[in-house]
Parts: sequence; structure tokens; C-alpha cells
Amino acid sequence: MYDTIIIGAGSAGCVLANRLSADRDRKVLVLEAGRAAPIASDIPSDWVTMFNTGSDWSYYTEPQAGCRGRRIFWPRGKMIGGSGALNAMIYIRGLPSDYDAWEAMGCAGWGWKDVFPTFLFSEANADIKGSPYHGNDGLLHIGNVPYVDKYETLWLEAAQAAGHTFNPDYNGESQEGVGLFQFTIKDGERWGTSKAYLRPALERPNLTLKSGVLVTGLVIENGRVKGVKFLVDGVPEIAYADSEVVMAAGAVGTCQTLLLSGIGPADELSAIGVKPVHDLPGVGKDLQDHLNIPISFYTKEPIGIGAWTDEIISDSFAEWRDKRTGIRTSPWVASGGHVCSRPGIEPDLQLYGAISPHRDYARFLGGQAGVTGHSTLQRPNSRGEIRLRSANPVEYPVIDPKYFISDPDGNDLSTMIAGVRINREIMAQSPMKDLIAYELSPSAECSTDEEIGNYVRGHMTTLYHPSSTCRMGVDAMAVTDPASMKVHGIEGLRIADASAIPKMVSGNLNAPTIMVAERAAQMILAG
Repeated sequence: MYDTIIIGAGSAGCVLANRLSADRDRKVLVLEAGRAAPIASDIPSDWVTMFNTGSDWSYYTEPQAGCRGRRIFWPRGKMIGGSGALNAMIYIRGLPSDYDAWEAMGCAGWGWKDVFPTFLFSEANADIKGSPYHGNDGLLHIGNVPYVDKYETLWLEAAQAAGHTFNPDYNGESQEGVGLFQFTIKDGERWGTSKAYLRPALERPNLTLKSGVLVTGLVIENGRVKGVKFLVDGVPEIAYADSEVVMAAGAVGTCQTLLLSGIGPADELSAIGVKPVHDLPGVGKDLQDHLNIPISFYTKEPIGIGAWTDEIISDSFAEWRDKRTGIRTSPWVASGGHVCSRPGIEPDLQLYGAISPHRDYARFLGGQAGVTGHSTLQRPNSRGEIRLRSANPVEYPVIDPKYFISDPDGNDLSTMIAGVRINREIMAQSPMKDLIAYELSPSAECSTDEEIGNYVRGHMTTLYHPSSTCRMGVDAMAVTDPASMKVHGIEGLRIADASAIPKMVSGNLNAPTIMVAERAAQMILAG
């Protein structure tokens, strides 16, 4: 018997474990499907090498009609630290207007004025001191990238030559402009919530972590969640919660667990053999994600990752292992920006100037050295869903983002077409244009909006930011109560991760997820 059971030891779950176990009278259990993160998780440059390994759920979407029938690869962390142990470690809060939109949607207490203090509370910024936009006393280490490749600075020069202003701090007074991102990297290694929050808390006798377990559902009696069912090496076990269960399994895992437990759209559950316990139609709906489109160029000289030889790889690893310095301390997505696809709006595209011609999460390596311009849609209109395939908890759910086809006005596609043109314009400026040999196929042959649009639909990827499948709100499709993070209509169950986000934010999702978990922990501790 425990007081609180947390499902998931990802970015949110690690925050909750630390904050809730600080109450020494509260007995806390954390359940995590994955095991310890591999050494590749510690090395900032090696994050893509964990895709399709035992540390990755390796999801795929359903065939996407808006993406020419492709199934899109969805990496999600399956290890202690979750996707925060797999991601590129970028720290971006988003725009104040994002959170004011949450409040306008019915999430009172979640406007920018409310969430900004929480961001400051969690942050320990190592490089920006005395700023009203940054905290220095929190648990989450934030800092500048340890290693900057000289060609990343050349990309920034070209972006400024294209008319984009330099911005030294995307989390400062304004988001618009180009510059270097801030990261959860400390002393040359990844330092996400598993190290910043969970690791020190594990010394507490009232906190227990069980890894390598697969949650199969919730124990529900008379409208109240009483515990969690899970498998340990295939053997069923149950842990009971005297107070509550807190979902922190992410946009996929949280809604899947609720659905398996009979919480969700009753008709859909009955159709696949799951007995409905509570008809909550919004579970698994309103799925949102950031869409990304890359275009790559070969360069006239060997630069960046595309020029790495076996000797460079070996020597740089030895340097990182022994000193935590050198090229392996960078995730190679340090240079970027936030720009507007058209006048009169806030930034709606996030750019990356990656010094590598690699594609599809490095599954395809360029035959030569080069660069890639990424353009990411910050505020998508596309909305999808996650459903169960069956009552079998081991079977992966249906992931159907409905990219583009759920945006009848076509704004998502037209904005991404604009992003391709913006990246081309940057690459056409000195000093980048003097380095570039040519743009790679098949984007190189695309010039009209129709041609670029077909390229976007054929080569678009996720930027790994699914959200909103159990979103906060007070309307009929809302799942989570914004005032308490409790699930509407069920006692003893709260949600405290990215699935509760009501609307996508303009930036990488890790920082907002941590903020949601911090605020959920405060609500739980307040009773």
C-alpha cells in the first residue's frame, strides 16, 4: 500500500517523484516501463542513436492520407527519464500568448502570469544571472551549449543577412529572431529531470522506483481509482494507492492506460471488448504535434557531422568520456530561430541550422558533408487521436495524428511551404552560399507551391512533441480539471504530463511539461 502511485518516470514523473516524496509522511511509488538509460543518453551528440532500440517505444502512426500514405516514425523514450532522456535537450517555454490562450479556453489559473513564476521556480540557469526572465535557484539546470561548431555561427550570420534579427535569449523578452538554443546540459552531459529531480530523491526512504514494469490498467472501485495493475517479467501484480494515482506516462501512455481501464469513449471501448467504467469522450482525442520539414545541402568542404571519420568518432568519445568536453557535448541542433511565415503575427516557425546532411533521424546518412535546414510548424491546426486496437495492454495503440487532412483551410501545409522557402533564402546568403555546393534531391527539384507541398507531405517528420490527448478544460471533451488536475468524474486519479496540455505551445515541449508537473505537484501537496 502506498499513498501515491506515479505512472511513468519521464520528464513529468521525475518532477512529481521529487516534489511529492519531499513530504516524508507520503509513501510514493513510481512505475516505469523502461530501465536505466544507456550511456548514449548521457552523451549530448548521441541522442538519435537511441531510436529503435530498447530505450525507445518506437511507435509508428497509422498511414497518413495527408502525408501520401506514409506511416510516420514516433520515437518516445522507454527508460528512466522517458523522452527527456531521448530528446535533443532544448529548453523553450513558448510564447506568453500560448498560455493566455489556455486560460481563454477555460483553464483558469493557467495564463502566462500564472505559469511564468513556475518556470522561474524550477530553473537553475547557469549562464544568465540577475535576469527577470530566468531563475537561478531551481532544480533544473539550464545552460548554453558547451560546444558551438564554427559553421553553426556561419549559419547564424547567413540568417541575419536574410533579415532575421539576432536573439541571444529565446526565453527572454522576445522569442523572435535567430541565435543559439539553451539546453538541459550540465558539465558536458545530459541533465534532464531524471538526474535533476529523481536521482537525489531516490535517497529518501519513502520513495520507491520500480522499473521494467508494464502498466496494464487501473483498479477502479465505485468510481474511485484504488490502485494500478502491472506486469513484472510477465507476472501480474497490483499496487494500491491510499490517496491517488498520478498519470505521467505521456501523451500516448496516459490515454492508453485510461482507455484500457474503461475510462474513455464508451462506444469505442465496447466495440473492442473493453468494459466502459466511465464515459469520458475526450480521452485520446485532440492529439496535437509539431510538424517538421528538412531540406539538405551538400557543401564544398568537409564540415560537421557529415565529415566525421571512424577516428574522429573514437577520439571524440574518448574526450567526452575522460573530460566531458569536445564535439560530443553538443546535440548538433544548437543554432536556430523563431520566425514569422507572414507579416503581422508572432513567430509560427522554428528553424534549425543543423551542420549535417543526415535525414530521417540519421537513418539515412549523406554521402558527403553538408547542412540541413529544418522548419517546424509551431502552432498546428491539425488534430488527431489515439485509440486502442484491442483490450490487450501489450498491443500498441492506434496513433492517428491526421496531419494536414484535419486542417481543412490548409494553413499547416502553406506555413510549412513558407518554411522551406525561408530556409532556402538563408542558405542563399553569405557566408553559407559560399560553402554550399547544391541542394539535395528530391527537394531541389521543387519550386512551385504545389511541388514544395508534395515534398512536404512526402518528407515531413514529427518533432517528437505529442500532446493534449487528455487535455485540461471544462467543456464536454475535456478530460482533466484545470483547477486540480483530477480526471473529470473519477476520484483518486490525476494527470500531470503533456497529455493535459490544452493547446500546443510555440516551442519544444519539455519545459512546458516540466512546468505542468510542477504545478500538479503543488496542487496535490495542497490537498
